[in-house]
Amino acid sequence: MILTYELHHIKDTRLTKNNVFLIFDKKTKKAAVVDPSYSLKHINKIIKCFGYMLDTILITHSHPDHTSSVDALINQHGCDVYISRKEVEYYSYRCKNMQMFEDQQLINVGDTIVKCLLTPGHTAGSACFLLEKSLFSGDTIFMEGCGICSGSGASAAAMFDSIMKIKEQVSDTVLVYSGHTYVVDPGQSIEYLKRNNIYFNINDVETFVSFRMRKNQKNLFTFQ
Repeated sequence: MILTYELHHIKDTRLTKNNVFLIFDKKTKKAAVVDPSYSLKHINKIIKCFGYMLDTILITHSHPDHTSSVDALINQHGCDVYISRKEVEYYSYRCKNMQMFEDQQLINVGDTIVKCLLTPGHTAGSACFLLEKSLFSGDTIFMEGCGICSGSGASAAAMFDSIMKIKEQVSDTVLVYSGHTYVVDPGQSIEYLKRNNIYFNINDVETFVSFRMRKNQKNLFTFQ
């Protein structure tokens, strides 16, 4: 199968280990960036090198480590910014050229279709972006676990529902690209997560919430 798009991955070397992903539509030469964190120079360098036009920013959630380069990219490229309506309304997020989406809404990056999946848990309006063979999961799911579920608008019960939704709606062959890298590199399949991610193997909400919110975890990134 020949995909309409190709991906480029930028790894941030800061402590937060953010991942930034560029989606290049091969026919139209239009591009989107997912969660532009602190990598403004790298984003612009890749766009210029490959001769694409950056016209779309996709935001999984509004935390600063996923949005810090949004304003600069808007000013430089005139991008439209897509973020869930629930995230905007709950946290009062604001930027220019903002387009609010609903669950299951489709967005076009050139000829490449992006489906927006509302996946609250880490934040009230977190979302994932589903392409033909790729899922950009932000801080909803990582290769080793799932995002933290404390803080304003967060909910471990909502995270359980979101992971169940992903298991039901996303094919096993789709590759998952998370917002951070901790141990395992992003780009593992849903099937891999079903075998190796503990949160994909808890099938009742009470056990899930109890385990995710258990006390005395070593740090924020302890998943097992």
